[in-house]
Amino acid sequence: MSRPTATPPSPRGVPVLGNTIAFASDPFGFVRRSVESTGDVFRMRLLGRDVYVVGDPDHVETVLLNREAFAKLEDFEVAFGDTLLSVEGEQWRRQRHAMEGFFDPTRIAEFAETMVDVAESHVDDWSSGREIGVDDEMRSIALRNLFEVVLGHSLSATERDDLAADAHALNNWFKPTSWVLPYWVPTPARREFRRGSDRLRDWARSLLDDAQDGPDEESLLATLATLQDDPDSEFDRAEVLDQVVGMIFAGHETTALAMTYALHQIAAHPDIADRFHAELDDVIDGRPSFADLRELEYAERVIDEALRLYPPVHAIPRETTERVDLGEYEIPGGEQVLLSVWSIHRDSRFYDEPLAFDPSRWEDTSPRERGYEFVPFGAGPRICIGRHFARLEMKATLAAIGRRYRLDADDEIDVTPQMTTQPAGPVNVRVTDRN
Repeated sequence: MSRPTATPPSPRGVPVLGNTIAFASDPFGFVRRSVESTGDVFRMRLLGRDVYVVGDPDHVETVLLNREAFAKLEDFEVAFGDTLLSVEGEQWRRQRHAMEGFFDPTRIAEFAETMVDVAESHVDDWSSGREIGVDDEMRSIALRNLFEVVLGHSLSATERDDLAADAHALNNWFKPTSWVLPYWVPTPARREFRRGSDRLRDWARSLLDDAQDGPDEESLLATLATLQDDPDSEFDRAEVLDQVVGMIFAGHETTALAMTYALHQIAAHPDIADRFHAELDDVIDGRPSFADLRELEYAERVIDEALRLYPPVHAIPRETTERVDLGEYEIPGGEQVLLSVWSIHRDSRFYDEPLAFDPSRWEDTSPRERGYEFVPFGAGPRICIGRHFARLEMKATLAAIGRRYRLDADDEIDVTPQMTTQPAGPVNVRVTDRN
């Protein structure tokens, strides 16, 4: 059988610039229209380079399982250094092994109580009639969970705000209006990225120095601090520093976004809010326990639906290390490949009424059964190491908030792709005390 020789087709563009302007001005819309008009694999022509976009679950599976032919982009190393998010091969296996015990599903039950405490204490001063920026509130809660549960360190409110801003600045490396340009072109977004990255590394150095003076022995920070002092671990200080930087960003950003979108959709759909609150009232008597959280089936569907409709990681980038075949097409080596999670999650071929927020669609199916049609945490060997932790945090936070408050929202939410799926503006909701 002969190998494919056809190059993926390209959407119509303009001379020299190709698809640069169309993508930069409306990334999600451009990809959706291109999948519909051009196909599940297409070549996006940007200024100075091509990017191959994939919108088919079977091809996503091929890419994520073939780690030899599809490697991580250098962009991740620029953003995070030699961290679990960016490295390959034996270095990746060594880093994953060093940290996976902390995120084992059998261990995370012990974190539920702290997660509930964090959420309840954070929202204690909310009051009826108040309008809150739920995106800022969830970012603060997620940072508290990261530091108090994972890193064994407490932050003041001012420190949380500063750290959140510094971590958020890393998104600017992937801001569409900069990302479409050659890497050597200086842009305001790239300068902001550099400043945020430098400040984040200062945070990481300070945390490691503090950990050496007397860390919480149960924290991941303590584990990392120990590794840098162990000559047999093969970790030096620079690599440990990179892990802390990667953990600060990835350990709170995506979870905060998922909780933001879930709460906004509950607030925007009174019928869904009614079912959500009814389940909380039926299951929880007093303070939510881990056993209570496990029984919250409707809340679980709300979370799954938020992860489907608003996946915090909207695309998974890779780079070909050799010539590869995807269906009827071939992609040369050394080319960028973008797996469009956003497009797949909103495709009517895979989901009925895909643009509707409908938790009931998960009554007769599950994320596992959907396979590569549902990949908010990635998939394959490099699936997100913290996915079980993140799911527990989402449910604990939603339960703690929903037991006490009802949220209402009038406006639909607009989003924009950066490194993660960011709200295009503040996400405001009104608060009513249920008690």
